Amino acid sequence: MLLQVDDLRAGYGEMEILHGVSMALDDGELVTIIGPNGAGKSTLVKAIFGLIRPTGGRVQFRGKEITGAAPRDLVIMGLGYVPQTNNTFPTLSVLENLEMGAITRRISPIPTPWSGRSSSRTRSRMMKDAEIRRRATEAIAMFPNLQPKLRELAGTLSGGEQQMVALAKSMMLDPDVLLIDEPSAGLAPKLVDAVFSKIVEINDGGTGIVIVEQNAKKALAIADRGYVLETGRNRFTGTGESLLHNSDVGRLYLGGAA
Repeated sequence: MLLQVDDLRAGYGEMEILHGVSMALDDGELVTIIGPNGAGKSTLVKAIFGLIRPTGGRVQFRGKEITGAAPRDLVIMGLGYVPQTNNTFPTLSVLENLEMGAITRRISPIPTPWSGRSSSRTRSRMMKDAEIRRRATEAIAMFPNLQPKLRELAGTLSGGEQQMVALAKSMMLDPDVLLIDEPSAGLAPKLVDAVFSKIVEINDGGTGIVIVEQNAKKALAIADRGYVLETGRNRFTGTGESLLHNSDVGRLYLGGAA
């Protein structure tokens, strides 16, 4: 199993949001997390990525426990995260944003306690400027509409274009797992289709993806497997197709009968 979450509990201060959530992601899968507002969807991916320290349960990546590991360490291990907001550097150019996506490999020559890699192995994963530029070229090739805008400030781009920059930036280190939080938030329907198309393309390239999404129908339509959360607990689990056509899921979360 690529990513395994068991009985995870987490929250903010004294308020527990996740009350024992479990999920799994296998190699090459695209898993969707849906549910009503306040269900704990974003809290789940933040806890997996170390932005919130879990108070119970565990997270494993390729069989190694990473519960509570720092985001910087997780990025080096092969996990990426695209937050819902503030996911680009608005005063930097598109190209500079991509280069920032590789910063942990550029400044982290010391092995972490989570990596299990030797010093020589860790140093071999460091990226020189030439390799960073090469990776930026590869990343931008996935988003050709951004090619003519490499020198433009990310903050001047449309919402959809900024989401594309965030996705491209997240691919700079070729992650094994990409956690994406609400990629369609605030986007026009046409732009939503473009963003989802790119997410599928990234997944088809071999990156495992966990996507938190309010647009439940569209997210389940592209998912291998889905999890429905409610009040911080697992409510339904199944393939994306089975959940999409589940009458209870449809009635409660998809705006009508499936």
